Amino acid sequence: MRSRLTPLLKLFYNPLQAMTEISARAPYVVGAALALFATFAYYELLSGRVQWMIAGFTRERSMGLLAPIILLAYQVVVGMIRDASPVLFLTVVFVPACLLAASIVHRRASFRVLLRQEYAPLASCALYGWAAAHLVMVIPATLMFQPGGPNATVLESALRLVPLPYFLFLIVVGVHAVFRISYGKSAGVVALASLSLLALPLLPRLLFLLTSPFLLILVIILLRNVFGDMVSAQRAREDFKRNLETATLNPADASAHYNLGLIYQQRGQLEEAKASFTRAIEIDAEETDAHYQLGRIAREEGRLGEAINHFDAVVSRNPEHSQSEAWREIGWTYFQAAQYEDSRTAFERFISKRPSDAEGRYRYGLTLHQLGRYDEAAAEMQACIEAVRTSPAYKYRAEKHWASEAQSFLRSQGVVASGQ
Repeated sequence: MRSRLTPLLKLFYNPLQAMTEISARAPYVVGAALALFATFAYYELLSGRVQWMIAGFTRERSMGLLAPIILLAYQVVVGMIRDASPVLFLTVVFVPACLLAASIVHRRASFRVLLRQEYAPLASCALYGWAAAHLVMVIPATLMFQPGGPNATVLESALRLVPLPYFLFLIVVGVHAVFRISYGKSAGVVALASLSLLALPLLPRLLFLLTSPFLLILVIILLRNVFGDMVSAQRAREDFKRNLETATLNPADASAHYNLGLIYQQRGQLEEAKASFTRAIEIDAEETDAHYQLGRIAREEGRLGEAINHFDAVVSRNPEHSQSEAWREIGWTYFQAAQYEDSRTAFERFISKRPSDAEGRYRYGLTLHQLGRYDEAAAEMQACIEAVRTSPAYKYRAEKHWASEAQSFLRSQGVVASGQ
């Protein structure tokens, strides 16, 4: 339990690391409990019922110790049920809305795929963020609000909205941690999904409809399979990770360390990923896949010399590694280091093997532009656009981004892309 509470505290001083840990573990049950408790504590404090509960507990102590405890527990349970609607809305409406917005903004996968694969991590981030946003406001609300005072009802309604800006900030960080997209795109996802918050006041009326046994059974049947699939997918991922961690106990199994590193890398836990990839290389010096991933991480972190060393280790052992993608990575690393001639050489070698790769064409075009070869750069951008247009349907969605970048580049240079 302590490991589940630590990320909640970390949200107040290192929200990115906290959200990364939460998305990796996806403790949605603990998150739901924390969100319910925080909502109950905040809302009941504003309504004055907390003081009434404490007074009732003190008043009933004359009946012995057990009776007041039972009464207080009953009041807490009733209060949590009464205040559960925002948390329910968060999990049933807002988180799916974020996934839908992510499928539109990022276009990495369809909404259905994201719902299955990323619901549990994102829901956990949202629940922890909701809990943190309300807990941090408990003390200020206590100091500002006095039940029964002037304009108490208006002030109570206003204070219920005060935690929302901090929650929205945390959920932007959570979206960034889950999908590994820029903060700008994360803010766009949350902005689109926040439109669903307009329906939050309607939730109590919708919950009233569920007092009908027939409607309640119908909703349970409709949602059981959906949420069952999402939870089972998350459990399968956790089981797979545990099995890999067990496999790494074998001191001679480099592939287990490499696969565990891939899981950490996908979840944004880069330090753990680097440790796993490094251990794989220590076991098997010919583990080119681990060198390749360490090179990518080093490049993303700005350690360009180290990245080149890892990529050189890959191509010296297997020049055709991963369909020659190492040459594309080498080219882009040299580009970031402003070594454009070396970048050009690497990209040319890559494109000779993968002429229809849109990303390689686009980055090669940028390199040629930096070398002052403007006509050739424009031709490469046109080739990038054509590669996307002629790609199979299963690749088009992933490659479309590069065509858009190439078109933007051509417009910035005053060139009209063919077919425009």
